[in-house]
Amino acid sequence: MTREGERMFDLTGKVALVAGGAGYLALPATAALAKQGATVVIASRNADRVAAAVKEIEKQTGGKRIHGLPLDVGDENSIRQVVKQTVDRCGRLDVLVNATYHAIGKPVGEITGAEFDLSNHVHITGSFLLAREAANVMKPGSSIIQYISMYGIVSPDPKMYIAPMRPNPVEYGVAKAGLAQMVRYFAATYGPRGIRVNAISPGAFDDDADRSIPGFVERMAARTMLGRPGQRHETAGAVVFLASDEASYVTGSVLTVDGGWTAW
Repeated sequence: MTREGERMFDLTGKVALVAGGAGYLALPATAALAKQGATVVIASRNADRVAAAVKEIEKQTGGKRIHGLPLDVGDENSIRQVVKQTVDRCGRLDVLVNATYHAIGKPVGEITGAEFDLSNHVHITGSFLLAREAANVMKPGSSIIQYISMYGIVSPDPKMYIAPMRPNPVEYGVAKAGLAQMVRYFAATYGPRGIRVNAISPGAFDDDADRSIPGFVERMAARTMLGRPGQRHETAGAVVFLASDEASYVTGSVLTVDGGWTAW
């Protein structure tokens, strides 16, 4: 809770590890954490994207609190190393934001069992191991935030995806639904230690690929209560809130950031 004279959502002194922090939705949230005073570590498998993200956020913030580390969320050793390196480099870990994901992208009738298993290993098992490893070094007052999706709550409507588009893949939605339940388990497990565990559920966000498909963004916008798709910066406030002491009594929750898509 903010005391008199303090700035709300102030993250000064906190260290945040953002897995997948160079991604489309996660990058603005990563920058927002740094702007609120956190020391930020961006971790991803793509070294070039990490370097570009570090440079971009340095430009926005003055560049003294941004670090980049390699992370393969499908590799248990890589997960252990990124948490250890974060603590070694920054002295502590207060916030984990996990915005990684994995999907094969094939229709239900084409994805193989091995592909489905691989996606779930990376997406669910990797997220489980990363959150557990982070919790092992966290102190009371820390926060774990998972990115899930509106398609972990409701099913894609196939009528939205006119050929040659494919519906959002089944393994993606299954994994996101699994992460939502994992959040509740972890909240119960780590609550006695004072560690909060929550998720944000973004939805109906468009990007350049979506805008290149005639009519898709309009169909997507029409399904939201606000009549428009989200802008990529619009998950940042939710992440900062859940990372901050202002959310000190919020745990086991999924905060939807979907323009009302899942509330119909």
